[in-house]
Amino acid sequence: MMAKHNEQQTSTDRMHAEVSRIFAEIARMNAEQNKLNKESLKITCETFWYPVGIATGFYAAVGTVIVVAQKLFS
Repeated sequence: MMAKHNEQQTSTDRMHAEVSRIFAEIARMNAEQNKLNKESLKITCETFWYPVGIATGFYAAVGTVIVVAQKLFS
């Protein structure tokens, strides 16, 4: 009778350990997914802002050249 109880307890302990391991794995995967989502958002923002920065710099350079040319030739 006691052996059967010990066997059931051992089986229950194994199931709890396995469930805990699965929950830990789920938490690890969620953390990895959050990390990848943040990295994806960062890349998306960079893909938008880099061309905006380059265009702004280009327009500033062209504007500067025009202002300098006007001052030189007037």
